[in-house]
Amino acid sequence: MKSPCLLPCLLLLFAVVSCVYDFHPDWQGQAGFVAIEGDILVGDTCQFEVRFSTDLEDENNVGEPLTYTLRVEADDGTVYLLQDSIVDLTMASLTQEYRLVVEVQSPFRRTYASAWAPVLVSPPIDSLSYAINAERTALDINVSTHSDAPVGYYRWSASETWEYHSTYYAEYFFAPAGTVYRGRVIEQNSLVAYEEGDNVYYCWDSGNRSDILLGSTVELTEDRLVDHCLYSFSNTDRKVSVVYFVELSQIRLTEEAYRFWETVRNNSSNVGGLFSPEPSELRGNIVNVDDPDELVLGYVSVSTCTRKKIFVNNYDTRFSRWEGSSYNIVEPFPDIPDEWRKYYGWRYRFGWIEEKEGGSNTVWAPIECIDCRASGGTKERPWWWINNDK
Repeated sequence: MKSPCLLPCLLLLFAVVSCVYDFHPDWQGQAGFVAIEGDILVGDTCQFEVRFSTDLEDENNVGEPLTYTLRVEADDGTVYLLQDSIVDLTMASLTQEYRLVVEVQSPFRRTYASAWAPVLVSPPIDSLSYAINAERTALDINVSTHSDAPVGYYRWSASETWEYHSTYYAEYFFAPAGTVYRGRVIEQNSLVAYEEGDNVYYCWDSGNRSDILLGSTVELTEDRLVDHCLYSFSNTDRKVSVVYFVELSQIRLTEEAYRFWETVRNNSSNVGGLFSPEPSELRGNIVNVDDPDELVLGYVSVSTCTRKKIFVNNYDTRFSRWEGSSYNIVEPFPDIPDEWRKYYGWRYRFGWIEEKEGGSNTVWAPIECIDCRASGGTKERPWWWINNDK
């Protein structure tokens, strides 16, 4: 008794998103070093993080926080300070060179700086598209871009939002005695009808992909990438089960920066392998100004940022084969509220399913099957998400 959760969606977007992005590479095997993440994005806002790196075998895998101040300097003497976790470079000049300076106050006092670098201008993204393979088992997200330069090195970041549905729909919910719903106290164990918009069937989730997305035209006859595959989804991935949205940000890299991130990507994909690089191979363009021999993890590029957005709507693609998980389902006990309380305590929830032969049936099923929020999303639909789901 399972029902696919696929509903039609027609979407438009009226949002402007900056090139601020969050990325946490896995510095495999490199614990205890200072790691600096972020890029100087001239003409945009940029965000940085400074922390200790950790070994992937660390169960928590979260670097120790540092106390620091941070600024971006231009070679004409202009200083751009960190405010509310953001460095605003929207009015910065393209003709200057820039560097990042980080002054750590705790647990030690050190100053780190990236190398001075001119601004690389990222060309526009010509297209952001998707393609489904012949077997309809994989959906690729592809990018196309080009410039008049003889060769180009690129890095992308992807900010995702997706709508998904619970496996079964609930018109009612079980309310233990004393529950307050919309200002009304439920005096005894009972089933209560959801009011409009309160259902737990439609949810949205979002995040930033941690993939290191790179591209190079060094082996091509011109600086042009056509339908370069960034990443793929299987047809059982929940992200593409209803509507998937991604905004792609593109920056241009130097060859040195590209080689650095290529090494990090190879390191991340070869966790525990024989060919993981030595720490010296991860040296970027950031140094301790008083001790240049200290290894600092990270590479700060200086570039403009271009972006493009796309929706992948399963109503159009008919790609998804996601049907939820198999759950133990029990028939309801309509006249025994105490039994309802028992199943509620076992994290079961009340809902209904459509039978393949037609009609419907009411059931108690685990919360993950009924309440979409149990899978990590929320009921907070983006304001620009203008389908009728809510």
